[in-house]
Amino acid sequence: MKILIVDDHGLVREGLQAILSRSELYAQCVQAWDAASLWSQLQQHPDIDLVLMDIQLPDASGLSLLADITQRFPSLPVIMLSADHDAAIVKHSLEQGARGFLPKSSLNQVLVSAIRLVAAGGVYVPPEALQKPASRPASTDPLAAVTVASLGFTPRQADVFGLLLQGMSNKQICRALDLAEPTVKIHVRGILRTLGVSSRAEVIAKFSTLNMSPPMPRHAAAGG
Repeated sequence: MKILIVDDHGLVREGLQAILSRSELYAQCVQAWDAASLWSQLQQHPDIDLVLMDIQLPDASGLSLLADITQRFPSLPVIMLSADHDAAIVKHSLEQGARGFLPKSSLNQVLVSAIRLVAAGGVYVPPEALQKPASRPASTDPLAAVTVASLGFTPRQADVFGLLLQGMSNKQICRALDLAEPTVKIHVRGILRTLGVSSRAEVIAKFSTLNMSPPMPRHAAAGG
């Protein structure tokens, strides 16, 4: 696996490279420190598998660069790095196309696990970013203050929805619920259609606007 690390702090880049190259990923890492070096590295290394990018860079917003990367390289997954895990920042990152969001306070193994999950087609969001506050102002979103049942999901879609919120890939959901992959894909498409979104990342971003707790999937429950 080849990973592009984008951060304006040399110690951060070197630290991440050391962790990833010595982990079970055996990652080959290249580095960039601003927008210009980012595009240069993407041009020089067309075989990059994943980008780890700081949300704040000296010459550009990481979120603006994220939007440009996902437009020019739609199949290249990007995980945003930040010292903050505010739910609004996480939601915005996912809406811009990020496949993951990692606070810089994360443990080494969390970093490695998140990369493996995203590389497998999942979406990683720090659990603390999905925690709902005890109270929140009224929302004009028609999906605010709802339950899973009121969203119109079937029981099995609700199971898949809960696992999507954990960032699981289709294959992981198949194993957790003992379902065939084509069946999971059908349920995922139904969830996207119900929520009016087009990607798994947008499902998680949408969830952050709902006044509800994550549903608990019925692992390996009967029925498809």
